[in-house]
Order: sequence, then structure tokens, then C-alpha cells
Amino acid sequence: MNRAIHHPRFHILGPGGIGSLCAYYFHQHNIPFTLFHRKAPPFPPTPPPRGSRQSKSPSIDSSTTGHVAYPPTTLKYMNLTALDTASVAPQSIDGIEWEPLYPIIDKELFGYDPIYNDLSRSPIHQLLVTTKTYQTVEALSKIRHRLRPWTTIVLMQNGMGVREEICESMGWTDNDWERPNFVQGVISHGAQKNGDTIIHTGKGLVWLAPVLDAVQSRRPKRPLASTSPVPRGSSGVSPTLEAFLAQGSKTIPDVNAMLQVQETSNSDEDSLEMKFPTLVRPASKDVRYAPYPYDTPATLSARFSDRPFSDFYTPPSSAEELLALRTRSLYETLLAFQQLSDDMSLTLIRPDQLLAIQLSKLIVNASVNPIATLLESTNGEIVDNKETLQAVKELLEESHAIMVQSPEYKALDERLKSRFLTLDALTKTTIGIMEATKQNRCSTLQDYLNGSTQCEIDYMNGYFVKMAARNAASAQAGDKLEGQRPVEAKLNKIVVEKVKEKFATAAASRSSTEK
Repeated sequence: MNRAIHHPRFHILGPGGIGSLCAYYFHQHNIPFTLFHRKAPPFPPTPPPRGSRQSKSPSIDSSTTGHVAYPPTTLKYMNLTALDTASVAPQSIDGIEWEPLYPIIDKELFGYDPIYNDLSRSPIHQLLVTTKTYQTVEALSKIRHRLRPWTTIVLMQNGMGVREEICESMGWTDNDWERPNFVQGVISHGAQKNGDTIIHTGKGLVWLAPVLDAVQSRRPKRPLASTSPVPRGSSGVSPTLEAFLAQGSKTIPDVNAMLQVQETSNSDEDSLEMKFPTLVRPASKDVRYAPYPYDTPATLSARFSDRPFSDFYTPPSSAEELLALRTRSLYETLLAFQQLSDDMSLTLIRPDQLLAIQLSKLIVNASVNPIATLLESTNGEIVDNKETLQAVKELLEESHAIMVQSPEYKALDERLKSRFLTLDALTKTTIGIMEATKQNRCSTLQDYLNGSTQCEIDYMNGYFVKMAARNAASAQAGDKLEGQRPVEAKLNKIVVEKVKEKFATAAASRSSTEK
């Protein structure tokens, strides 16, 4: 019997511009999704059927095991990217499913309804995160009890370093057994959220790849507490699983087998062209149809506690079962996003290709955003002024010098370095983006003008400050660096301090005015 893999249900954490844009295209391709909201969205003004009573209680969706539905809301899409061919009239999607993120909403709307209490702990197998980087850990902590070691978490955000921060806060840094799959995306679409309307302001690209690091090359680490059967919620492991771990069985999906590149001979002229991989379906039926467990062993009182992550799920019986679940979840995630390829100009790429693109975008953002924010200038005002453009170039040069001493850079293929990460390539990219988006204000400046008390500077320039510190520590340990000595992050430190000071001053001024 030839069965196709069913579309997974994506939970979207961060229903702002980018999150809602993805939701719209999920809807276009019949991919189920649920938005997380910090507060209850306005419900559609649709009267209940005659003779029925409108209920605020959640209801069970019988088509999806363990899924709970709430009073639906509406999402509208307005396309401003091709005014010559597209109407600006909003397209409305009714019946959008959502779930509350904070317990105060649970109490206000649902009164801790018994059905909600049980199903609000149901597992999330695919999660798209589009929150601001500085909001991610706090937001994820609210749904930590619903994540599983086989969940695939897609991070589509500015900056770098948030995944490491997530793993550290959740206790996954050195824990291959419990750490979920991670996929990271780089997106250049412009999108704004105004009420229930998502406005697509600029057509861009999306690059998406699974994340691999040195930690994942090791076998799973987990305390082997006993050789007795594992009771629900226990932190021990079964004898079968202990045997697999002792043999060094791997539980990390084989990304190279899933994303295969057709090797061809290259001439010198096209040697810098990127070869994009093809998504290959897992060969094993045991993997493709590995049933997701829907058990919820944790009690409701533990939902927002600091209990061990392992208390929230029943461990798989073997390393093979965990590998099958992770492989299915990752493949379904990539397959779903691949269906958005034409609409969002989305390309699946290899992890090393993504890293090169991430570093390139990081240097662009770290060079432009702090200057534009401190001067409260548009990209055009920056690029058309010799002094401000020179300030951007100096910041870019320091960030580039730090990057080339980093292990991230050294691990990359020479062709990727030559295409994306030379000083000349980065300078041309940065100036080109500013020239093409002269009317735009960078995201950090938008946060400031919108009255935010926080910004993403720690995940941009702050990342280079941390990278320089790691480079210096490596040099002291005897590692050979590119250049005579470690490059200091002098300019990056200055702009981090200045931008934070600007945000703090504005927040203090608003606070005193309100009083």
C-alpha cells in the first residue's frame, strides 16, 4: 500500500509579520497550522447558528489526535509586492486556529476547562519560531512541556546565537538524547502586521537548512540511572536503550542522505555556483510511518514549572525509535516548506551553505543597523552620505576580521568563502542592499521607533563581541589564528553599548512622561 506522508501541523510562535506571512502560504497549500497568541485575537463577527449557544470553551478536533480547537479568528493578506499585477484588496482567511501562550488567557477564556487542561499539554511535532530573538527563550519556556526530543524547531529570525541560547536554557547543550531537531532559515521578505492584516511589502528570498554542529557528531548523552523498566516520567532508561547507548547508536537524522547534492565537474567559470540539494524521502517505511506518541505524562501543575524536560514525555523504547521519529519529523518539515518554494522563493540548502549565508547577512545587519539606529536614518540616508557610509565600512571590516579567525568560518568550503564572505563580496552586498532599499528603516530602528524596550543588537554586533572573545580564548589555548593576533571587537562593543543606551534612555523618558 503506497501512502503519502500527511501534512504535519505547524505551531507558529510569533504571529507577527513573518510568522503570519508563512501562515498565509501554509493555508494556500493546505498545510495545517496553529498560531500562538499572547492575548486573545478578535473573533470574526459571525453570529452563531440559530438555536445554538456560542461557547468559549475549546473543542476536540477529531481529525487530529490530541488537537484542540479554540474559537477561530481571521487573517487577511495584502500584497504590495507587485502592484502592477496584483490587487491591493486584502484576501481574507477565516477560521484560523490559535492557542493561548500565557496562563492568564487560559483562566480568562476557558476557566481551566478539563478538556483544555488535558489537550493544552499535547505534543508539538513541528514548531516555527519567528519571534524577536530576545523574546525566544521566554516564549519557548511557556510551551516547553509540549516539546519532545523528536520535535523539529524552525528558527526564522535575525542575528545568530539564539539556538545556542535556547539549548543552554533548556538543558540541551550537551544532551543529544533530548535536544530536538533544529532547522534555521534566512529570510529577506518584507512583511508587516497591522491588526489582523499581514502586509507583504517586499518580495525576497528564503534559505532553509537543518542545523548540525560538533555536538551532534557524538553519541547521545543521558544518565544511565538503572537497568529496571522505565516508569512514566522517570529519568532512567530501559535496558534495551542502555544497550543501544553503550554501543554508540546514533539518534541524529542523516542530513546528507536526506539532502543529496548531484556532483558534477565544474569549469573555472562556474566554480562558485551553488549546487542545491534535492530532498530525498527516507527509504524505510518504519521511518516514514513512525507513529508520533501523543501521551501527556506530566501533570497540569507541572506545566509552568522547572521540572526536568524528561518528565514531560515517555522516553522512546530504543535509539532506533528515536531516530525514526526525528527523521520523520525533519523530513515532513522540509517537505512542507519545499511546497512554498515558488510562492516565497524558498530554497532548501545544506547546513554549510546556510552558515555562509547567515554569516553574510549577520555582517550586513551588524554594519548597517547600529549606524542607522543611532542616527535614526533610512538606508538611503546612510549610503548617500560619505561619512556614514565610511562608518558602515569600518564596522564591516572589523566584523570581517573577527569572522575569518572563527571556527565557523574555518569549517566552510573555500568556494562558499569566496562567493559570500570575502571583504569585497560583503562590501558589495551591503552597499547593494542599502541602494535597493533606500526608503527602508532597519529592523532595529523600527523597534526603537515603535517604543520597544529591547532590541536584537546582542544577536548582531553582540555576536561578534562573543566571537572575538572565543577567538582570543582559542589563541591562548594554542590554536593558530588567521593573522598575527586575535582581533578585538572595539567598534562592535561601542555600538552595542550606544544602541542599548539609546533604547534605555527612550524607555526612561517614556516612563517619566507617563507618570
